[in-house]
Amino acid sequence: MSLRFRQVFAAVIMGTQLSVAYANDVLLVYYDIVGNSANSLRHELDTKGPPDKDGKRFDGLTKWHVTWTYRYAPTEAGCKFTEISTSVEGTTTLPRWVDGDSATNSLIRKWQNYMAALRLHEDGHYAHGVGAAKEIEDLGQSFHVSDNCSTIAKKFNDQASSILEKYMAMDAMYDHDTNHGQTQGARFP
Repeated sequence: MSLRFRQVFAAVIMGTQLSVAYANDVLLVYYDIVGNSANSLRHELDTKGPPDKDGKRFDGLTKWHVTWTYRYAPTEAGCKFTEISTSVEGTTTLPRWVDGDSATNSLIRKWQNYMAALRLHEDGHYAHGVGAAKEIEDLGQSFHVSDNCSTIAKKFNDQASSILEKYMAMDAMYDHDTNHGQTQGARFP
């Protein structure tokens, strides 16, 4: 699975409220497939599935990105955040079987089970983005520097970027460990 993240940095000296990380609902995007057999559906998934950044196609794909903003102010002990806000946004692309009404009950059940497992797998990817946002939020809650405020932005952004890298690695390991969801039942046919 491919991930994209965008960092938004804002540092304004003012404010006194610390906020909480939040996640927007993941945006669901569908690509249509047709077929009346498991093999024809598999062919459609293989040819129409969303490509990752390397061009490899998958049945489903989740992309997430984390943003953060903050405000800080000087204190007797150096410089400290007075407000921190993080957000994660994501898009999950899934197949939609558009002509399944005439299929056998067995194929419909197989498809429904597969889609439930695929959605579970993709939700796991989005959870990594939510986890990254929460960890960055937690970092900001206690972050301070002992020197002046001119260094706080770089130091925080460097540590927050390391957190993102950690969660991107976790996302890649998640695909490796689940064989892109197949061990979770996201295998069709």
